[in-house]
Amino acid sequence: MPAQIEANLCTPATGAQQRREMAGDATTTTEPFGLRAAWLHFANQIEIRRLAKLHVRIERKKAALAELVDERHTIMRRCIRRMRRAGGKH
Repeated sequence: MPAQIEANLCTPATGAQQRREMAGDATTTTEPFGLRAAWLHFANQIEIRRLAKLHVRIERKKAALAELVDERHTIMRRCIRRMRRAGGKH
C-alpha cells in the first residue's frame, strides 16, 4: 500500500489537473463568461462558441484599457510632482 501512495505522489500532474488546481472547482460556477443572464441558457452551441470568442476579445480590450489608464495616471502623478516642485512645495 505505501508503494502505491508513493507512486501517486511521484506522477506528474496533467495539464487538466494543474488548471483545475489553479482555477479551483469550476463545476460550482453557473455564470459562463461572467454573465448572470437568463437568456444565456437559451443560446445554441454556435452562439456559445461565438460568445466565448467575444468574451476573450472583451477581456483583452479591458486589460489594454486598464494599462492605458494606468499609464495616464503615472504621467499625471509625475506632472503633479513637477508642478509642486516648481511652486516650492514638496
